[in-house]
This record gives sequence, structure tokens and C-alpha cells, in this order.
Amino acid sequence: MNSAIHSKQTISGDALKKLRYLFLTFFKIGLVSFGGHMALIAVIQREMVEKDKSLDEEVIIDALSIASLLPGPVAVNVVAYIGHHLQGKRGAAVSMLGILLPACSLMLLLSWFYFNYAYRGHLSELMIYTAGTVSAIILSTGINLYNKEIHGNKLKMILCAAAIGISYFCKGYLVTIGLIGAGGLIGFLAHRPASTKSKTPAQHRIDFKLSNSHKLTLFVLGLLELSFLTNAANHFNSVFLKISSVFSGISLSLFGGGYVMVPIMQSLLVGELKWITNQQFADSITFSQVTPGPILISALFVGYKLAGIMGGLIAICAIFIPSAALMLVISTVFKRNKQHQTMKNILGGIKPVVVGLIIISSLKLFQSISVDAIIIMLAITAFILSFRFKVSPVYLIGGSLFLGFIIQFSPLSL
Repeated sequence: MNSAIHSKQTISGDALKKLRYLFLTFFKIGLVSFGGHMALIAVIQREMVEKDKSLDEEVIIDALSIASLLPGPVAVNVVAYIGHHLQGKRGAAVSMLGILLPACSLMLLLSWFYFNYAYRGHLSELMIYTAGTVSAIILSTGINLYNKEIHGNKLKMILCAAAIGISYFCKGYLVTIGLIGAGGLIGFLAHRPASTKSKTPAQHRIDFKLSNSHKLTLFVLGLLELSFLTNAANHFNSVFLKISSVFSGISLSLFGGGYVMVPIMQSLLVGELKWITNQQFADSITFSQVTPGPILISALFVGYKLAGIMGGLIAICAIFIPSAALMLVISTVFKRNKQHQTMKNILGGIKPVVVGLIIISSLKLFQSISVDAIIIMLAITAFILSFRFKVSPVYLIGGSLFLGFIIQFSPLSL
């Protein structure tokens, strides 16, 4: 009996160690996750797949494929998927806490200064020096994935090239969805057997069964979405319920990640609800850009304006948790059927598209900035250190921030 108790304690201690690893790893990544969700994916791939070897890169691609098809912030949903994959529900919660804590803490501080002292910062000037580095890290990650997953397979190479070309000339979330859907369809058709008569029905059936807890989760999410669509927030007396209803509805309604959500949030929060002014909304987006996290961290700014610290925390929970919960329910069905041949074929077509989207995102990011000799030098150096010498993105981005600080605030620049 004592040995059984000792075994349980050992397992519990082992699980605690793994949860601590997830929190500290994602907290460290959260400190430097500038540049959008593809930048975050690149850092995760380098830290957890190549350096720590605690994760298979296939898990990242699966997570990105599912998250791209669902509403809500892609980056945080990917993190929730990875945490759940490694340590279940607790792992998902701990991972989300780790990735959001740095950005939330800084945004909370900026919001306090802003509303108490009309604080205005010019921190965005520092971020230009990280943009080239981030684009180089994303490109390095994309090429590494291409060499491992795509190179040598003609169909996959064509799909990857098509994704890069179409994404370069055509913008919008619907284009991304279309490319992923087309990749899955081509993968299915290219490997469809000529005859299926000899196979039993069970071999063709995909299991969509959900547990009672998953059904309850979907029911609650459905109520939240219904509350949002029916403008129930207008009938709530509690400001906290209003914040929860609106931001959870945004989390479950809007596809395409943070940048796609921005104009819709502006129309809702400024135009319809009149919670903040246009200037305050613009400032919230500016602050979100100088924090190492997703752009939707701006929800904290709005919540803080309405109801202080508690309002900010409720807004953050409402904007990130519902879509992450939906992601975990869908991923359970996905994992259960992942070894199904049809699912394998579909994923075989989706993966090269996802790799192509990673590569093109690095090029688009680099083109969006005003480059000079210093930024080009940083980008080339970062690519070599990342691709050839496998230097951690944490150090590369941290070094870029430090250099930007020196340039911006040195006496010679004043």
C-alpha cells in the first residue's frame, strides 16, 4: 500500500514538473513573442521542438491547421492545443497563462498610466528594429519545415508554391481558408483508393462522438454566442456581465486572427456600444503592438477603462478562453480520427499549404516595414544565426530590442 501511495506521489510530482515546464517555457516565449502569431509559432518550434525536444513539429502544424479554421486568436489557440496535447486541461490552462502573463502585465501598467496620467508613449519606435529579426526567424522556421515535410514530394512542393504565390497577390482571411480547404481536398482526391468495396463501413466512418463534458462546453459556448448575437449586453445591469458577453461573443464570432478583428471591434466598441472613443481605440491598438503578445490584448485596455483592473481581467478571459475551449473540443475529435486514412490524406494536403503560409508571412512582414541598412543587417544576421547555428529566437529578439533601445535613446540620436 505504501508503494502505491509513493507511486501516486511520484506521478503527481512528475506532472507538476511538466506543468512547471510548460508555464516557464511559454512565459519565456511570451516575453519576446512580437510580430504576430507566425512569429510565435516560429519561437515555439525552435524552443520546444529543436532545443528542448519536448514536442513534435507535427503537433504544431496540426494545431495551426485547426486554429486557422476556427474563430478567435490563432496564436493563443495554438498554445492551448499544445498545452492540452502535453498535459491535458491543466496543461492548456497553464500554457495560456504563461503566454499571456507578460503582455497582460505590461498592458495593465500602460492602461493605468494612460487613464490616470494621460500617458502617451512612443515605444512603437523600438519595434521597427525587431521586425526584420522576426521576419528572418519566421523564414528560417518555414524553410526548416519545408526541408523536413515538403522537399522531394512533387505534389506537396506544388501545393506549397501555390500557397506562397496566391497569398502574395491575394489578401484576406477567406483566401487562407480557401487555400487550406483546397489543400485538404487535393490531398483527399490524390490518395483516394480506386475501389472501396472490399473495405468495411467502420473503416470509412469518422468518429464524431463527444463526451458529456464536451457537450456541456459546446452548450455553454452556444449560450455565450446567442447572448452576443441578440445584444443581451444592453439588458445587463452589471458592467462585468456586459464585458463578458461582448468579448466572449467576439472570441466566438470572428475569424482570421487579431488584425481581421480590429476594424470589426472598432465598429462595435466605438460606434455601437460607445465604450471608448476612436482615439482611445487607436491608442489601445498602439499599446498592444508594443507588448509581446497578440493584438487582442487590447481587450484589457477597454475592460480597464470600463471597470478597472477586474474589468480588464474579465475582458482578457472573455476574449481568449471561449475560442480556446472550442479549439480543445474540436481537437479531441481531430486526434481521435487522426490515424484514419481519409484524415491522413487530408492532412497530407493541408501541411504544405500551412508551410507555404508561414514562409510568405515572413516576406510580407519584411515588406511592411521601412527598411534601412541596420534593419537589413539585423535580418540577415538573425537568419544566419537561426537557420545555421540554431540560436534561440529569445536571444535574437532580445538583442534586437536592446539595439533599438540604444539607437533610440543614445545621445547621438537625440
